[in-house]
Amino acid sequence: MLNAAVTKNKAILLGENVACDAHEDGRGVRVVTHAHYDHVFGLRDSLRKCGAVYATPLTRDMLCVLYGRRAEEVVPLRYGEPVMVGADVMTFYPSGHIPGSAQVLVEDPEGGRALYTGDFRLPGAPVIDADVLVIEATYGHPRCVRPPIDEVYDALMELVSSEVRRQPVHIYGFYGKVQEVMEVLRRNGIREPFLAEGKMYELTTVCAKHNLGIRDVINATSSEGLDVLRGDGGYVFFKHTSKLGEKVRGLKIHLTGWEFKVTHRKVSNDTYRVSLSSHSDFNHLLAYVEDCRPKLVIVDNSRDGYGAEFAREVKRRLKIEAIAMP
Repeated sequence: MLNAAVTKNKAILLGENVACDAHEDGRGVRVVTHAHYDHVFGLRDSLRKCGAVYATPLTRDMLCVLYGRRAEEVVPLRYGEPVMVGADVMTFYPSGHIPGSAQVLVEDPEGGRALYTGDFRLPGAPVIDADVLVIEATYGHPRCVRPPIDEVYDALMELVSSEVRRQPVHIYGFYGKVQEVMEVLRRNGIREPFLAEGKMYELTTVCAKHNLGIRDVINATSSEGLDVLRGDGGYVFFKHTSKLGEKVRGLKIHLTGWEFKVTHRKVSNDTYRVSLSSHSDFNHLLAYVEDCRPKLVIVDNSRDGYGAEFAREVKRRLKIEAIAMP
């Protein structure tokens, strides 16, 4: 059974060679599972010290937008394309978290399998068989349960379609989640102009180049974008969550995983919270472990969430050995 661990430096270790989502001295290979900042720790050190730093092609291009040209040194690895790391074999699989995000499987010559889910979401991510499973637990508490995602999409669509005809709509979320919503809204018939600016616009352009179903997003700082903003028609302006406190004309929609039980909730005259997360909720975390049937579960307790609580629930409900690390 392959070794796996989570360090105090937030690195997920698989086998003898691989470190994921943070730098670890002495590891020859570094993986960045996706472009969110809490999974890019120590990238500069890894690029300098490791033999190779891997990410999916889309994640690599997103890293170049967010962290500069140095990220061009990251080696792109496609889903399902195995690569040798010492005597072991490493393969990426989709995680369903944000565009380009990956699960990481490492197999040793004797057939031992260690898997790191990264941040992931069901339905969407394939469940990969493993002897040792390292899993996230952002929503690892039993109270963290959301309505089905199709119901959340329907609620979001209804809210946007009813409001955008009479006023601007401003949607706030994290990178990747916002691009998912752009695709969903376009696919379901929202035709009003889409606006974004800065890094959000650049990342949207990258996602479009990788064949995501995002079309006709206008740079808000361009002459075309300024004309839309000055006009009387409706539009949808996509922004990072960090800008949620700004004052705007129109309706605000905050995409958040920390809204449970209901699809959406009105929090003020001009603001709604929509229960859309790019992470699995508690029930889907548990379902992944149950379908994977590993001999050991290691719960990532180095990032925000409920690592210790989820490990206890796995042992109690599924009778599978589980520990939270560190």
